[in-house]
Amino acid sequence: MLYARIDGHATATIAHPSLRGQKLVLCTPVDAHGADAGAPFAAVDPIGAGRHSLVFITTDGSWTQGTVHDRTSPIRNQVIGIID
Repeated sequence: MLYARIDGHATATIAHPSLRGQKLVLCTPVDAHGADAGAPFAAVDPIGAGRHSLVFITTDGSWTQGTVHDRTSPIRNQVIGIID
């Protein structure tokens, strides 16, 4: 599990069928003090976190594949909680 900040969203004109209709967000990992702690990455966001929100991210690909209902989906990261 990672802490991350939502920096924006992503759109794709061509995507794996499992990602159609899914909200994809661009996240930057952060440390306990809120400082950037790694390179940005994309994640599925089924809970609707807003821009600049601090969130929990799971990197468990099988969990995320279950969320998009496709065991062949290439997506790995998913927002699983918003940090107050």
